[in-house]
Amino acid sequence: MAKPADAEMFAGDALLHTDWNSTNLLIEGRAYLVDWAWATLGAAWLDPAGMVVWLMAEGGHTAAQAEAWASQIPSWQAAPAGAVTAYAKANARLWAEIAQARPDEWTSRTASAAGAWALYRAQQDQARTGR
Repeated sequence: MAKPADAEMFAGDALLHTDWNSTNLLIEGRAYLVDWAWATLGAAWLDPAGMVVWLMAEGGHTAAQAEAWASQIPSWQAAPAGAVTAYAKANARLWAEIAQARPDEWTSRTASAAGAWALYRAQQDQARTGR
């Protein structure tokens, strides 16, 4: 269950894309991030967190592999572990609702990836804290 205080962990003044998917990242010699319709302000680590799910859903990465990629980004390195876990759980709930409302291969795959990441984060938190 989400807590209202969780939203405060996502606050910040970084410009975020927030719509990570395979059609918004074009690679033609270099990478272009397109379709900024969902641009917003927030914690700088949120965009790398969003990319974790897409690496899992579209790239076949495990949660550990996707987080290893994200760990190359300074804002991810500075992200509070509890905030990342709260985001992963919220993202899993969002994609579960989307997949239920619009069941298709893409939403099911993304919901599965988001759920797997949330479970991985919970396990990592449990190992780190012993709870």
